[in-house]
Amino acid sequence: MRLDRGDRIAGLDGLQLRDYFRRFGSAYVNCATVVKEFSVTRRKAQNILEELLKLDMICLCELQGKGEMVSYETTMKGNALGMAKASRPITRASAERVLRELLGRVLAVNDRPELAYRVESVVVFGSYLSKVERLNDLDIAVELKPRRDDGASFRSLRNESMERARTSGRRFRNVVEEVGWPQIEVLSILKNRSRTISFCEWKSLFEMEGFRYGVVFGDKERIVGLLKGGQLVESEENARG
Repeated sequence: MRLDRGDRIAGLDGLQLRDYFRRFGSAYVNCATVVKEFSVTRRKAQNILEELLKLDMICLCELQGKGEMVSYETTMKGNALGMAKASRPITRASAERVLRELLGRVLAVNDRPELAYRVESVVVFGSYLSKVERLNDLDIAVELKPRRDDGASFRSLRNESMERARTSGRRFRNVVEEVGWPQIEVLSILKNRSRTISFCEWKSLFEMEGFRYGVVFGDKERIVGLLKGGQLVESEENARG
């Protein structure tokens, strides 16, 4: 997904809303944070939240605090906005180079025994599988699997991952963010600060219908069995018709 400067969503500047979702999307979308971040009245904040609900960008959190304030989290659409780019489109040649480099990092991640997760599958979808020569970004979904089957060993790797984050100065805003860090650590290595790569949550592909995808890493037959709503593109050449 790509944002253009000046885009407005729910009456808000699209780039500001993107940055807000990046900061608070995990469980801290609420009236108070909207009031503070956008300098609006409480009434206006409630209207914004209602509009975001209608747009299916947020949903109620399963766990609510003891106070009266209702908490929300971003949906798949909200997460897509949070990852949206405002940079210029890239050439197909650049996207192909970025994809090759990403696959090199996949192999490197799987060779690092200290990481709690390894990469099981990687699929590419979106504009990369179209005929256009200039792409908004490179849409990628990565399936991660625990590196160890033994519960105690896996917990040890997760704890080591979180400790690395704390040692580096990272501060977690909540328990959800802390628990999710071992996976984020791997995804951060894969992304390598690339502005071209846009990650989509693996499980969100299960809810999509009629999308086209290409398997670039992993067991193709297994992935086809999982992504029943999608259409496999056997090769880039076939994708371009």
